[in-house]
Amino acid sequence: MKQVNKVPFTAGLFLTLAALFAYTEAFPIGVIAFSWLGGIQLLNLAAPRLPFSRLIHWTHAMTFEVPAFLGVAAMRFIPTRETVHGNGQPILLVHGYMNHSTVWRFPKKRLESLGLGPVYTISLGHPFKSIREYGEKVKVKAEQIAKATGRKDLILIGHSMGGLVSSWYAAKLAPRGTVTDVITIASPLNGTPVAHIGLGPNAREMQPNSDLLQELRAGIADSRDIRFHHIATKSDQLVVPGHSAVIKQNNHYIYEDLGHASMLYSRRVTDQIAEWISQS
Repeated sequence: MKQVNKVPFTAGLFLTLAALFAYTEAFPIGVIAFSWLGGIQLLNLAAPRLPFSRLIHWTHAMTFEVPAFLGVAAMRFIPTRETVHGNGQPILLVHGYMNHSTVWRFPKKRLESLGLGPVYTISLGHPFKSIREYGEKVKVKAEQIAKATGRKDLILIGHSMGGLVSSWYAAKLAPRGTVTDVITIASPLNGTPVAHIGLGPNAREMQPNSDLLQELRAGIADSRDIRFHHIATKSDQLVVPGHSAVIKQNNHYIYEDLGHASMLYSRRVTDQIAEWISQS
């Protein structure tokens, strides 16, 4: 399935602010920035009816990737304490390559606001270890969650490499019946050539046709008691091509206009996750 962006009302706000700045002849950088942001959102809305729609969607995605990556970096410096709410089915969020649990601040809050959870996060530690080792860390965290909640029906959600770690734990390490759903977001299930410039065993494992990915896909196919869902984007600049983040036999959604990091801030992505969970 594919979903094209529906431009939020912020496009009109951007254009209104740009006009205000232009009228006061102040903040010329602000004029350019707000005009660009508003304009690209409007173009993105109209893209299906315009030539070069793919280029427009890509430009939209890359425009918002810059603040998304800056936001991901900034989150590490904002102190946070993990708090959990709810008494429903537990959810564990697993971050990606060279990231930290803080990247989940907004998705976690959104999922909780929809009445899901308790929602937990994990920091995988050293950024350049094997996905197999990270799977063992998830195993320990899953056991802690089961003890804290008294439940053994865990949902795993992973972004980028975190989706591979989540899938590896669910398919290869988890006791049978203890994971009901795995949702991957922009995860290179079929590998990405960008991983050739990465560091560490985990980067090599994310290369196309790696031994780990072949073993992982076989494990997913054999795990018929677990529901696997995949979210991908055609505008992913790290998972190339974007459909490498999908195993077609499983439930999936492919966006046109979101970048790799932007998916962590997209309400559309979080709401799609919530819909899948509610249907399970």
